[in-house]
Amino acid sequence: MSILNKSPHRSDRRARAAAHRAMAFAALASNSSLRVRYRRYNAHMRKAESLSRTADAISLEAIQEVSQ
Repeated sequence: MSILNKSPHRSDRRARAAAHRAMAFAALASNSSLRVRYRRYNAHMRKAESLSRTADAISLEAIQEVSQ
């Protein structure tokens, strides 16, 4: 069994996803109208979800390559 090294791309995407989640929660606490806060929150959460899905897909692909 070989040891998998973490891909820098995968960890970069995970870090960016975490940053977008933090920005989403910060958007809720900002001094803006409710509509603007929710719009910013939703935009950041969509980006975070997209980055997480991409990182998971890359991770799954790397595992499949190693197991073959």
